[in-house]
Amino acid sequence: MSRIPKMIALVVLVVATTCGCAMSEEMRRINQMKEINQRRDLQMTTDLSGQQVFVRSCNSCHPGAKQGMGPALDKLGEHFPSDEKLKKFIRQGVGSMPPQPKDALDDQELENLVVYLRALKFEEKK
Repeated sequence: MSRIPKMIALVVLVVATTCGCAMSEEMRRINQMKEINQRRDLQMTTDLSGQQVFVRSCNSCHPGAKQGMGPALDKLGEHFPSDEKLKKFIRQGVGSMPPQPKDALDDQELENLVVYLRALKFEEKK
């Protein structure tokens, strides 16, 4: 066998080996991304109660529905007499309150949250 065919065979072997390694690395990366996306989707379940949604999304600024970084929620009924107004406010946010779009809080979670907020009981101030 002459020198040129040997060189070509060697180049083909190196390219095939390198491409195979790169391809398997790419497949590993794709599989990792699929697993990450599946875990994220499971975390965004609609099986959360309104209280769980509140703790996950609201409690850090409205601790126990009391004043924190955000205002206390005891006047919620006065400011938002209808569920639709409250839902619109939660979706859009205002000022330092971040909006809660559907990818952060889906429609069922929003519904559960509103039911929970409407059911909150507050002590009367003396």
